[in-house]
Amino acid sequence: MQPIIHTKLNPVIEILGLIYMSYNPKLQEKAHYMEQAAELGISGEEFYKKYAPLLNRYIGAFEKQMVIDEADSVFFAEADTQFLFFAQMLFAAMPAWLESIESIPEAELSAELMDGIRSYIVDSLAEGATTNEIIDALAQSELLPSVCWQFLQLIQQPKQQLTQLAQIIRKNLPAYESALLAVEKPLKKRMELFEKAKRSGAPNRAQELRKALEPEEEPIHTVTPMLIHPALEIAVEGHNYVGLFIDDVFQMVDNLKKAHSSNPVLKAVGDSSKFDILVSLNRAPKYNLELAELLGLSAATISHHMQTLILHGLVSVEKRDGRVYYTLEKEPIREIIAGLQATFNI
Repeated sequence: MQPIIHTKLNPVIEILGLIYMSYNPKLQEKAHYMEQAAELGISGEEFYKKYAPLLNRYIGAFEKQMVIDEADSVFFAEADTQFLFFAQMLFAAMPAWLESIESIPEAELSAELMDGIRSYIVDSLAEGATTNEIIDALAQSELLPSVCWQFLQLIQQPKQQLTQLAQIIRKNLPAYESALLAVEKPLKKRMELFEKAKRSGAPNRAQELRKALEPEEEPIHTVTPMLIHPALEIAVEGHNYVGLFIDDVFQMVDNLKKAHSSNPVLKAVGDSSKFDILVSLNRAPKYNLELAELLGLSAATISHHMQTLILHGLVSVEKRDGRVYYTLEKEPIREIIAGLQATFNI
């Protein structure tokens, strides 16, 4: 069964993301784009020129009409995306909350909230984990203390906190509509390209990478474009949220790899954690949680690094004994060594 292709942005995803970007202006600066490009091993200048004009115009138009009270800032002031993504996915999955959250019993809101935290934040916990177990898992996670506090506030005051978030989204709908008008022409072009690519049915590089990282994921039922996260793809419980520029990122990676065969790969292994992952995999293939325990990293962090390593062909994926194992691909390493030897005449 083919997934439903949405041809409009999701207001919840966009509004919460726009507010977050407005509260964290450093994320709109060129230096941030350059950092993201370096993580992917692509040209920072090309990355900046492709995304910044449209995204910054979008955010700027929204900010002119944004309505935020001082009490609302607690949800957005921290420069960490864990809480943002959680709030976006939770409200996107529960569209009725936006209209009628005030009438929903607190026990029902709390149950949905706890399921969401187990699914998105502490997925190592089994279904049915108690509130205290979830709180303990949050305290022991790699979340920033301030972000952990945000989740604890949600758990302790679900009705108050979720109602406040719903009201923030509602009162910023006019600002969102104004932002859409400000980028109407370039957005329309992007949406047409998105719809054409998705309806073709041909898997793109982003989908191939996601399947490699999560080969056991459930089938995708809906595909929704994102502008506020233009280079991300987020798959949650059968819903796929796809950045409107994600295919461009993979094309940039491919182009750079063709032009400079070893350069982007060198950048990919320049990070110490990625290098440690490769060294560990050189000894033997390992699955995600095994790597996380050995290297003292969270499973989410391992997945984040693995995305770049798989993207550059340094790691392959194999399903074995009910687990997904990562294996080091040695040929790209040999090419790096040969390239360095040729460069330095060693």
